Amino acid sequence: MLFAPAPVTGSGSGSPDSRGGIGEFEVNPWQNIRFGLQYVAYNRFNGASNNYDAAGRNASDNNTLFLFMWLAF
Repeated sequence: MLFAPAPVTGSGSGSPDSRGGIGEFEVNPWQNIRFGLQYVAYNRFNGASNNYDAAGRNASDNNTLFLFMWLAF
């Protein structure tokens, strides 16, 4: 079974359903440089909000903050 219970990547319900949102802030101080900050927030991950992997992990445990710099030349 592809979505079997397993720590971090598993699914206790057998469902791949994930839901959440992405917020991003960007600044272009010069024409060829961009700095950004992105936040990904999950309210459902692999089929559940709480204890999605049958090992006690919640969907919000996968929230991610990402800082980046983009350069074009």
